[in-house]
Amino acid sequence: MSRRLFLPSALLAVCCVALPAMAADDDHEARGLTHSIGELDLTLTLDAGFGLFSVANAQHGLGSQALGSSERAGGRAMSEGYLAPGLAADWHLGDSSLYGGFKLVGSATRGQGDAQRNSSTSDRPEALDIEDAYLGWKSGITFARLGEDAVDLSLGRQPFSVGDGFLLMDGTAEGQRRAAYVLGPRSSFDRTAIVRLNTEPVRADIFHLEGNVDQDFMRAGDAAATSLYGGNIEWFASGHKDHGRFEYEERLWYVGLTALTVYEADTGVSANRKGLDVYALRSGGALLSGLGEGWQDFALYSELGLQRNGDTGRKSRAHAWYVEPQYTLSALPWTPRISYRYAHFSGDNNSNDGRNTAWDSLFTGGGPRGFGTWDLGEIYTRYTPNGNSNLNSHMLHVKLQPLEELGLGAVLYRHFFDKPDTANGVTSDDLLTELNVYAEWATPVKGLSVTGLLGAAKAGDGRRQQLGTSDATDRTTYLGQVVFGYSF
Repeated sequence: MSRRLFLPSALLAVCCVALPAMAADDDHEARGLTHSIGELDLTLTLDAGFGLFSVANAQHGLGSQALGSSERAGGRAMSEGYLAPGLAADWHLGDSSLYGGFKLVGSATRGQGDAQRNSSTSDRPEALDIEDAYLGWKSGITFARLGEDAVDLSLGRQPFSVGDGFLLMDGTAEGQRRAAYVLGPRSSFDRTAIVRLNTEPVRADIFHLEGNVDQDFMRAGDAAATSLYGGNIEWFASGHKDHGRFEYEERLWYVGLTALTVYEADTGVSANRKGLDVYALRSGGALLSGLGEGWQDFALYSELGLQRNGDTGRKSRAHAWYVEPQYTLSALPWTPRISYRYAHFSGDNNSNDGRNTAWDSLFTGGGPRGFGTWDLGEIYTRYTPNGNSNLNSHMLHVKLQPLEELGLGAVLYRHFFDKPDTANGVTSDDLLTELNVYAEWATPVKGLSVTGLLGAAKAGDGRRQQLGTSDATDRTTYLGQVVFGYSF
């Protein structure tokens, strides 16, 4: 269900209103307001967000073109907001339980819209649609030797992710008529069937997913309709009790393997995706913590992905990988954390050889590790069309924690084309240099957070050639944004 609606600014401001928080459950904060009727628990939740965004020297000076206009604006200012009320149900059946969830998302963009080369939200879009609608069964103590809720079966529209979102995390594209292009409140996949085996030290997932796509509603600007199936297996250790069985963030370390096949896709939008086989091997966390106490401050994240397609007319051989060592100076004030990552996503500058070598980023998302996970720069990710393909990227990230509720950080990116598009006049591989400086504050109001960010990006010769002119694209693009988030 998708339709236009009116969301006044006063309604969006609800994200700043405090609602009561519930008691902790097994060292975790229980969300929402729960009412029990016999063996049935009903829980009401609310997610909300509001953001202010300003971009100067859009597209490095070339400007951003509004919908239905031939003029380009050098800068853009906008606001975005969303409300996402949800209802979860848990019906206890003795040894096991049935569960379900339903969530709506209402979103709106105001002001001048986003600063893409062709802005997709300059017409002040609004949308209301279903984000989640799913049913499932958890085993409870049915298989007690495997652990509580070791088996989890679910169907419907729901979120799903693997690892830190390198391949699978975000099943719904934002912007256009869905609004909230930057905040991105939607992520669920459609027509899912998921089996989770939540055991320890090895857990697994078997899944069927479809992208949540509506080309009619999105003015033919949605992602490619995609249907896939696959499996994932992980060897891990929990960082706290046995919570790593269920949550990525609770894994002290992990090693995982994923294989999936895209059996159907809209080839008019993504020509080589149908028939694509994808394999990925990943690791992360404090892998060397067993060597001694000092090694618990060292973490190493990495992933290698291969993509193969042998279908006639869609032959593909692409690859991507990254290595990211991370060290926390826990003995120093503010516990500085320093990380460096090199990431490679293969490109293709020869469309006449009958084989595609450009990496398809599939359903990657922002990622649970915060800024810099797979949004590779707030300016690059939002306002540059390349995405995580045809890219060699260096990232240096420093984060400080002066207070438990306050985090400060800076992320420096140096991006290069893997293979410059020489057929279209791009001869330099120098893509972009970007710096983001941010602050994250968990306010005294339970569930309310505030994040501020300043960014600057300078186009390299290759990016200016890609934009089609070098004399009008030598300005530094600046970004300022403040985002309020609320979770109840």
